[in-house]
Amino acid sequence: MMLPSREGIQARRREEPTDNGGQEIVLVAHCLLNPMTRVKGLNPLSFSPAGPTIQLPCPEALYLGLERWAVTRNQLDVPQFRLFCRSLIVQYADLLQMLAREGTRVRIVGVAGSPSCGVVSTSSGYRGGRVEACEHEHVPGRGVFMEELLAELEGRGIIFDCEEIGQKSGKQSL
Repeated sequence: MMLPSREGIQARRREEPTDNGGQEIVLVAHCLLNPMTRVKGLNPLSFSPAGPTIQLPCPEALYLGLERWAVTRNQLDVPQFRLFCRSLIVQYADLLQMLAREGTRVRIVGVAGSPSCGVVSTSSGYRGGRVEACEHEHVPGRGVFMEELLAELEGRGIIFDCEEIGQKSGKQSL
């Protein structure tokens, strides 16, 4: 009797996902679990995950620091920030791909109006210039980090659900 080849075993694993009991893993925007990374002056958002949770990195805090000014999506939508976001995502996407293959459902929780982590709404409006109070608007769309994360997951064929915490709409002043 011949044993199956290593390649045959790996191919079978890819084709036959195991049942992980319908468990769900929740990926959450960093500041939902650690409000110390939010832009200074913003109140913490009320969020208590239930079950297995993965805290995503905060791309704005890592890229701009903790003493950053509030920014909008149009300010972050530049090639270098997108490249940085993609560099943060790869290992998470690898893990999610393995979990999804095991039958785990993936749910992503973002932050309403965030220029990085909005999944339904983001911000627009600052146009640069001297630092001063500026009006911006929360508009439909995804933040840059979530856009890159979701594109990576879609490219890998990972099915997921999205929601966001902290519903906001209309014009805001900072």
